[in-house]
Amino acid sequence: MHAEFYGVDPMSIYHHIKGKAALLDVICEAVLTEVVAPAPDGAPHDWEEVARRTARSYRDMAHRHPRVFPLLATRAQTSPVAISALEGLVAAMRAAGLPERVAADAPMVLFGFLNGHLLACTGGGPDGPAPVPGFDSGTHPGMAALAPRWADFGSVAEFDRMLDIVLDGIRGQAARSS
Repeated sequence: MHAEFYGVDPMSIYHHIKGKAALLDVICEAVLTEVVAPAPDGAPHDWEEVARRTARSYRDMAHRHPRVFPLLATRAQTSPVAISALEGLVAAMRAAGLPERVAADAPMVLFGFLNGHLLACTGGGPDGPAPVPGFDSGTHPGMAALAPRWADFGSVAEFDRMLDIVLDGIRGQAARSS
């Protein structure tokens, strides 16, 4: 139903929100409230667990809101909700003794992976991600050989494998920087 049907002018939203950019920020903040970062009572506050819980919750939110998600991935997220989620991760990293440089870089690396991967996974429309194409083994033998391993593209198992790689990299960088 259109707003006019209810006797409401769609432009009246701008009496409450100052412009399109502010409206997009409000939409982003609303969906980010669904991302659960803090540890539940009794759960460990280990930085990797906080990162996994945040990443999985962010993934779930992206799949619930595939049309809104590109806004999150392409706009700076500076709302109190977004900053609080990052604060929980950074606080857990600092409490674990990760070097300051790693604790500063890790959220950017993690969300760089999340945004890129989830844009690819949610960008296929209502049916999910586009299937991985076949590759000519004569022209692209490496890609053709690996293509069967991408059959689970967009799955939770694939997401968890890639998340493990990102977290292993952060852990390794922390060990090298200590």
